[in-house]
Amino acid sequence: MSGLEGPAAWVRKWLSALVMLPVRVLVFNRFAPPVGKVIRDVRYDHSDSRKQSLDVVVPRGEPPYPVLVFIHGGGFHSLDKNVFTRVAKSFAHEGFLVFNINYRLAPKNTFPDQLEDVGSAVWFAYEAAARFGGDNARMFLAGDSCGAYLAAMYSAAVASPELAPPLSIERLIPAKSLRGQLLFYGAFDLDTVLDAMEVPDVEFITSVFFGKDPVTYRERAEAASPMRHVGAGYTPSFICSSERDPLHVQSVDFERALTAAGAPHETCYLADGDFDRAPHGFLPLYFLRCTRVAMGEALSFLERLA
Repeated sequence: MSGLEGPAAWVRKWLSALVMLPVRVLVFNRFAPPVGKVIRDVRYDHSDSRKQSLDVVVPRGEPPYPVLVFIHGGGFHSLDKNVFTRVAKSFAHEGFLVFNINYRLAPKNTFPDQLEDVGSAVWFAYEAAARFGGDNARMFLAGDSCGAYLAAMYSAAVASPELAPPLSIERLIPAKSLRGQLLFYGAFDLDTVLDAMEVPDVEFITSVFFGKDPVTYRERAEAASPMRHVGAGYTPSFICSSERDPLHVQSVDFERALTAAGAPHETCYLADGDFDRAPHGFLPLYFLRCTRVAMGEALSFLERLA
């Protein structure tokens, strides 16, 4: 699908890539814990696109391992799996077979291309898990920021398969196989998120995904906002956010929607007074206390369900 190819979108994308290249090496991915092995750039789609690939991070120890698919954030138009290599290894170090995925980005690719890719990658992980020692009856999703949105929307489709065709998700894993999901500081209603004006460039970020036409945007936000599609059978969720994050209200509202639907969930809200250094996007910042606390609680959630 053709995207918004305006110069502003491309300039921001290139600047982000330029900044992230040294940061991911010198900051995000240092001191990673040991794992069994990493198999890089495995194609989950028949395309030649580098963005339709993933890394398989195999833990030490004896299989079978529970499976975790990690979906990176970046506002739909930036970052990639390499920013989160240390995060993926941290989960693998605790015994999870991790599929750390890429997906096509805006402005070249817009809704629903990212959801199509997530669907393909999760299905690949489901089918390929046994090849790497994984148990596809114990699968989990995890994502941060827009990656949390993509995970939450995929889970909505698993619970309500009629949602899958409009999202271009061709094949869904069985609902009984999806044991839970980790949602770090996500956006869950892409209509009300426009009210979060404290978020830098929120309108730009969402428009590169859903488009600039207001009518089309509202229609897509209604169809593809996970907060509007939760029910009692929705995937058990771990919701984590910092109270100082301008998107925090999205996590709180999503929690309320899950509570009203009777869907199982847990929360980890990082209080502003206790975690003054808990910015949006903190997950790769392993040296911050907020990250250590969030990862610890997330792993406890996973272990109880795995």
